[in-house]
Amino acid sequence: PVGLLPIAVAGIDINKLMEGAKNAQYNYSDNGVKYNQCYRYAIVRNILYKKDKTVEILANYEPKFHYFTEWWKQLYGESEGKEHKGIFPTGVDLSTDLHSMGQYIQDGKRNLFETVINVEETKTDITIKRDEDNIDGLNFLEGKTMDYVNKQAMQGTIEAHVSGGVPNIIISIKR
Repeated sequence: PVGLLPIAVAGIDINKLMEGAKNAQYNYSDNGVKYNQCYRYAIVRNILYKKDKTVEILANYEPKFHYFTEWWKQLYGESEGKEHKGIFPTGVDLSTDLHSMGQYIQDGKRNLFETVINVEETKTDITIKRDEDNIDGLNFLEGKTMDYVNKQAMQGTIEAHVSGGVPNIIISIKR
């Protein structure tokens, strides 16, 4: 309840939020692994941890997810960082961090795995326009959207990281 006031002030519909929480409570209270995505995620994380994958990188390609990643790091760090055990949570905003952190993910120590948040439908998007001088050589992207470019970067990055020995968990959300 303490968080509802700032959420409401931020313009979020509290009734829809509570309805979503109620739906999640119903959907994720199923004890069957077949239907409970949370259990499946926990099981895969545990298997990877037992295979010495001790660093989990939450990767997102949606700029608006930056603070979600920060919240996730706090939640998992505080929850799992006990008794000299647990998976170390970290995060990247891609494609912003692709050059620097992507280099480490691709060629660094093999003790990590990624959980990729895939947002299927973005709320806002930008269509790429033609540059008459084609200074950057990117006119082949004319008419494409930034979401399209991000999705291509995501797919290529996932393929490169997996082939380089970094397991990926992909969590898709509608929007």
